[in-house]
Amino acid sequence: MENADQLLTFTQVAIAVAGFAGIIGTFQFKEGERIRRGDAVGLAVVVNTGLMSAFYSTLPLLLINFGMDDPTVWAISSAMTCLIYAYFSYDIAIRLKNFKTFKSLNKIIIYLLFITGFIIIVINFLNACNIFFNREFGPFYISLIYSLGIVCYMFSRLLLRPIWRTLRKQESENIDNHVV
Repeated sequence: MENADQLLTFTQVAIAVAGFAGIIGTFQFKEGERIRRGDAVGLAVVVNTGLMSAFYSTLPLLLINFGMDDPTVWAISSAMTCLIYAYFSYDIAIRLKNFKTFKSLNKIIIYLLFITGFIIIVINFLNACNIFFNREFGPFYISLIYSLGIVCYMFSRLLLRPIWRTLRKQESENIDNHVV
């Protein structure tokens, strides 16, 4: 299987990002500090999606080691992707309780992520069923790339949002101190 190197590289990247997010999350939220739901959901998305991606990038290697042919491997992998994407989408939607209070731009981003995730589910379903796609690597790989994109986006938010909050607070204090 010539795709093994891509899958193994993907596994390493996914685990590294999930691990760094865990470390940042652990030290970022100090005792007594107010934690926002968006930050908690963001950290959960990074860690859960990163670890899920690591598992799903090794699943085809496991199946190959049991002697399955490539079309069967990609059909099973795509079918499992449909299930886990649906579960994680539902889980994230439940955790976003106060969605109505989010800023408009954040709502648009969330909708786009959910719509793209739904499209990924449909593509992998078609691949698993041998409809339009021929039980091939591409649709499954798209799902891995998408999950890596989400992990990286949420990781950057996890890292940068507290910095921007602190900067806005400092700037606000400076403005208040200069007004006489």
